[in-house]
Amino acid sequence: MRVGSLFLGVFLLLSPGLWAENAVFKDVKGKVEYLDGTDWLPAKVGLSIPSGTTISTGFKSTAALEVMGSVLFVKPLTRMVLASLVRDAQGTKTDLTLLAGKVRAEVKPTSETAKTQFEVKGPEATASVRGTGFEFDGVNLLVNHGEVRFANRWNVSRSIQGGEFSSIGRGTSVTPPVAVKPAEKPLITAGGGAAEVDQMFAPGPETPTGPGGAVAAVTPTYDLSTVINTFGDELLLDKTIVSVTDQVNNTKNTVIANNTAPATVDTAITVK
Repeated sequence: MRVGSLFLGVFLLLSPGLWAENAVFKDVKGKVEYLDGTDWLPAKVGLSIPSGTTISTGFKSTAALEVMGSVLFVKPLTRMVLASLVRDAQGTKTDLTLLAGKVRAEVKPTSETAKTQFEVKGPEATASVRGTGFEFDGVNLLVNHGEVRFANRWNVSRSIQGGEFSSIGRGTSVTPPVAVKPAEKPLITAGGGAAEVDQMFAPGPETPTGPGGAVAAVTPTYDLSTVINTFGDELLLDKTIVSVTDQVNNTKNTVIANNTAPATVDTAITVK
C-alpha cells in the first residue's frame, strides 16, 4: 500500500500540467536553518528549497522566502514546514504547516488567468487566503489587507478583513473580528512579476541593508505582537462562550443565592 501511494504521489507531481515548485530565500538574518534529510543546514540568500522542507529560525533571527510569487516572512523562534508547493494550468497552491512561532505573508492576488491559493495550518487554526497580507501565530490572526478565512480545528470559521484581528476562543469558538487599525496597501499585485517581489527587498535611500539587501520597511510597524500587547487578553477571549465549569459554578451559585435545594428523591432501603 505504501509503495502504491508513493507511486501515485510521484505520478501526480510528474503528470502533465501539474508540477512541484521550490521556495527561494530572499533574506536571512541571524541563525536560520533548513532540514535536508537528517541534517540541519544554514540558509543562504538565493538558496532554493523544495516542498516538504522544514525551516527553523533562532532567537532574533528571521527569514523571507519567495513562494511562487508570494512572499513569506518567518519570525524569530519559528519552526514551519513547506508542506506543498504546487503549480498547474489554473494557478498555484501553497500549503504551510506552522509548528511553532509566527509568520507573516504577502500573498499574490488571484488574477484573471491564474488562481492563488495559500493556506497556513497551525495546531489550533488554519488561515486560508486568495491574495492578501496577514500575520499568524497558529492561534491569533491579524489581517493587514484583503480577506482571510479563519477556521479552527472543528471547522468553525469567520471571514476576517483588512485591519481586523481575531483569535481562537474557548471551546469551539472563533472570536468575532475586531477592527484594530486601518487596512494597509497591498505590496504585491495580481499582474506583478518577479521584479515586484525583488523591489520589496531593494534598498532605499539611507536604508541599512542585510544579506540580500532586505529592507526593514517591508515589516509593518503595527504587527500582531503590538496588537496583543496593546489590547491585552480582553481581545483573546470570546465572552459569549461559557465553559462547562462556568456553567456548573453558575448553577451552584444560583441555588445558594435563592436558598433552594434540588428536589429530593425518596429511596427505599431494605435491611435484611
